[in-house]
Amino acid sequence: MELYKKSGRGDNGTLGILREETGAVALLVVLWVIVLLTAIVGEFSYSMRTETKITRNFKEEAEAYYLALSGIEKAKTEILLTESQYTYLNEDGVLVFNIDNEAPQRSGNLVRGSFSYNLSDEESKLNINTASALQMRYLFLKSGVDITDVDIIVDSIIDWRDENDLHMLNGAEEDYYRSLEYSYSCKDGPFELIDELLLVKGMTKEIFYGSKDADSEQKYTGVVQYLTVNGLNTININTSSDVVLEAVLGVERAAGIIAQREAGPIKGSAEGKVSSDFFTITSTGVSAGGAIKRTIKTTVQKKGNSLEAVSWDDNFFG
Repeated sequence: MELYKKSGRGDNGTLGILREETGAVALLVVLWVIVLLTAIVGEFSYSMRTETKITRNFKEEAEAYYLALSGIEKAKTEILLTESQYTYLNEDGVLVFNIDNEAPQRSGNLVRGSFSYNLSDEESKLNINTASALQMRYLFLKSGVDITDVDIIVDSIIDWRDENDLHMLNGAEEDYYRSLEYSYSCKDGPFELIDELLLVKGMTKEIFYGSKDADSEQKYTGVVQYLTVNGLNTININTSSDVVLEAVLGVERAAGIIAQREAGPIKGSAEGKVSSDFFTITSTGVSAGGAIKRTIKTTVQKKGNSLEAVSWDDNFFG
């Protein structure tokens, strides 16, 4: 009897232990399920926040783009509405079309953000397709380029734009460009974009855009500010920089023009044009929160009462 009772108590104890273990396992399973659900919910919440942010950024970027377009259209209107026969720079170096409005408003605020734009005269620069070797050498030397590099670059520019395969003394033709690690062909034709100059033998980004040396003093001023692919071989003497005037006219004649400009815009001269037809517009749109910006850059040619875009970059970084 005692053995039987002990045995019965043992069975009940075993069942109790099994129940406790089963309950513990169930609890662990529940806890793991809760942990997994929490992770899934957290990941879903994070994904939703990310999607919302991406959607908002996309929306604001689109708004910034159309705000930049508004600036482009306002700039076009400014160019077309001018009745002045001469284009010049005011005391702050800002391009103006009308002596009665030397401080044009080139910005605007709209419901979804703002825009601002600036205008530059392409005919204040020297056309790389028609510039003489002497003119180009002067510009490169004034921008800080060493004489040896100047000879290489200028001769290579001439080889790039001419239609033959005979290279200048320090220049380069097809054989040179084909021998490069990342090879390409020599153009043997006119430059279509000023950035093509970066493909020419001897040219570097530092010479093109400008750079500073270790002492934080500018080593190269950058030749891009002096050169263009638009317009003819005549510069606008009202808007050209001193360096471009000197390259085209010579130092003495340029000094006379510079002195004459100090008294006001030149309304007519045998030395060059006093008005322009090619302009570059750079317009930036900013979303209402100010976090998203978009810049459009275009060069336009004025033809009578209309404007024709000759280049367009709707995602400009500069």
